[in-house]
Amino acid sequence: MVTVAVGARATRRAAVRLIPREEKYFELLNDLVGRISSGTALFVELLADYEGRAGYAEKIKAIEKECDRLVADVVGKLNKSFITPIDREDIYALTTQADDIIDAVNGLARRLDMVNAIPLRPDVPEIAGILAESMAEVASAFGHLEARRGVTEHGRRVRALEKRADTLYAEAIHRLFTQEPDAIEVIKWVSIYEQLEDAIDRSKHLAQTLEGIVVKHS
Repeated sequence: MVTVAVGARATRRAAVRLIPREEKYFELLNDLVGRISSGTALFVELLADYEGRAGYAEKIKAIEKECDRLVADVVGKLNKSFITPIDREDIYALTTQADDIIDAVNGLARRLDMVNAIPLRPDVPEIAGILAESMAEVASAFGHLEARRGVTEHGRRVRALEKRADTLYAEAIHRLFTQEPDAIEVIKWVSIYEQLEDAIDRSKHLAQTLEGIVVKHS
């Protein structure tokens, strides 16, 4: 009997070793979106201290690289894990959609310098502020993912922010085309406004993806 019991315990231990442990996906996702939220806040600071924008752009680039490392970590774990807390395709979607946002912000910070966007148009900081607010809401929503409660309220706020940004974007484009006589300046700023709006749209899409996952697993 003793031999059988010992053998059974050994078998159970071997089985446990063969089943990969669940990785800390929620922790990794929260880390990722937290860094992205910090990156959008830094972009607002860049616009407030526009003469020092090169230094802020470097900080944003550093955050983008940190996010790339986290994305690679999540994808690597997905490739090795048998057990995930939510569907692996959902984890992958959240990860890649979030990464697209910091890529967009990094691109914006670089473009402002690349195209010599001087002077800064006064409506850009307000729209960028909405992006930062939206990502702060998304980051808060991710904090509720594991419990699967409290996500919807943050999603509602993100949608409201996106609608406000759409209005500001339309007004900014109208002013640009009616008040700016230099065609090169128009082309330059249209591109910047479009990239900014795209980043806000991506934050809304990420919030919607998160809400859909919560509904699916509720």
